Amino acid sequence: MKIIINNVPFSFDNGCRLLKLKHDVCPMKELEDLWEDIVPFTFPEIALQFTNLEERRIAVLCLGLDRLVKEINPVLVDSKTLSKKTTWVDKNGELITRKFKDTYELYSVSGSVWGENITNGRFMGNVYYVKCKDTSTDREYLIWVDVENSRTLNYTDIKKENKFSVIDCIAWTFQTDVPEGGIEKIIRQGDCILIKKKEGVKNGMVRHLTGKEYLTLLELES
Repeated sequence: MKIIINNVPFSFDNGCRLLKLKHDVCPMKELEDLWEDIVPFTFPEIALQFTNLEERRIAVLCLGLDRLVKEINPVLVDSKTLSKKTTWVDKNGELITRKFKDTYELYSVSGSVWGENITNGRFMGNVYYVKCKDTSTDREYLIWVDVENSRTLNYTDIKKENKFSVIDCIAWTFQTDVPEGGIEKIIRQGDCILIKKKEGVKNGMVRHLTGKEYLTLLELES
């Protein structure tokens, strides 16, 4: 028997534990007799149990942002507030420009949150995420940053946690095949970016944006 949550199927046991995590009151009549005995997932259990990214995404949604942050006990590493602007056309055809402040916060999470590695009995290294807001809805999001496998971010400096740039990390989440130095300007729409190349520049290997590019070339965001 499967339990469907947000159009994603889970085994009966996992589905029950996720529903208990998400709801204070039993959402299904069929589970009422079992409800009090169901033990909800913790975040470390979610990280270990769900290797499928879509299943893990739904599980984290069930956990909720507030409980997630409380369980992982993050440490603030770097914070940066940028001045930005967005432009749109209103119903009368008039061009409207709004200026706003956008704050990014970079956090470190101890690898011990995930428990010991089953293979060698050791804890994994620290992991990192950026907390930011959706500029249109004001909802907060966590974006996990794979610093250890990044060619753009200097992992040696990251481990020191004193040369860590949150802007480098948020820029890392975007990729382009335009070579460094070949971008004229960047426009961001949610999680999508539009890049205008300089004249005569040819596309190259896919790479991550740099923090410098994100700071100096981002002209509009919505």
